[in-house]
Amino acid sequence: MREASLEAAILALLEEGRDLEALFQALRPRFPHLTRARLFGLLVRMRRRGLLAYRQGLFLPGEGEAHHP
Repeated sequence: MREASLEAAILALLEEGRDLEALFQALRPRFPHLTRARLFGLLVRMRRRGLLAYRQGLFLPGEGEAHHP
């Protein structure tokens, strides 16, 4: 599984904000070997890079470099 394509898929799903389980269920068909633990680890790394935010139990689009015009 390529991490870059997984990151892109996650960012595409975050328009409305999703919790961990909703993200996992949405990504599972495309990435069948994905585990919740791997997804959570990736989400933490993406949050540190500013690509996403975590508020009120939901992962949301961040204000990192990927979201600046």
